[in-house]
Amino acid sequence: MAEERILFLNGELVEESQARISPFDRGFLWGDGVYEVTPCFDGRLYRLDDHIDRLYRSLRYVRIDPEMTPEEMKKATLNTLESNAGRLEDGEMYRVGHWVTRGEDDPSMGALSAGPATVMIFFRSVQVEKIAENYHRGIRLSVTATKRTPPECIEPRAKVTSKMNQILAELDAAANDSLSLMLDIRGNVAENSSANFFIVREGVLWTPPERNILQGVTRKAVFEQAGRLGIPVEERDFTMYDVAQADEYFITSSAICAMPVREVDSFRSRAGVPGPVTLRLIESFVEETGYDFRARLAAEKA
Repeated sequence: MAEERILFLNGELVEESQARISPFDRGFLWGDGVYEVTPCFDGRLYRLDDHIDRLYRSLRYVRIDPEMTPEEMKKATLNTLESNAGRLEDGEMYRVGHWVTRGEDDPSMGALSAGPATVMIFFRSVQVEKIAENYHRGIRLSVTATKRTPPECIEPRAKVTSKMNQILAELDAAANDSLSLMLDIRGNVAENSSANFFIVREGVLWTPPERNILQGVTRKAVFEQAGRLGIPVEERDFTMYDVAQADEYFITSSAICAMPVREVDSFRSRAGVPGPVTLRLIESFVEETGYDFRARLAAEKA
């Protein structure tokens, strides 16, 4: 059994088994909170500043005050990492969760009466072997009946804990032994339930504009890497007609960097898995993170 890790909870470092949160916390009752997931590659936090910056943008949007500055949140994260020295396995990858809720409800059940905020920072292990296998063969996406919540209802750029929209899409796709690809209410491609989506057409990256998607940190990294590599990028609306014409597909998130997609419903990648543009981005992520998922698969097969 893996050794228990230490987490940060409301200003204290505690063993996971000793962490206690009220059953009346609004995160549990109403999904009233925001979160971030920062990857930790072999003890190295990747783009922590970007993730904390997005966390505080989300907090401002939902009007939750964590009573910590971004600098204090970063320090607490680094202290939590240091406290887990010897408890994180060498060469492994972890997700570092930053969860902030509005705090404990009072009998009125009104949002303005809740608080103080609940703040938790924790480490969870990642199934690197599964990601490595998916890098090798690519994943399959399926367009779901569940549409992405439009910005007229709730802002997709905010990373909120109310995830039922994405969870239903995940379940829709699982019925087809796939991961999800969500459309917006106008029929444009939006995103996967937990990742941003890209296609490649004639050497150009296409990705949906921020209006209907999460403002992904790894998506931002792709833009920067593409600029260095001379790969043109277009943020634009597109439909499944355009997906049918594409040469390559991939999805991006903090936990997977750039994951090749072999098929979207019946449309298959015409440039191979991974395609040449996707492969260049994978190599760029390896250089930037110092971590190569594919090496784990090679080690397993050796």
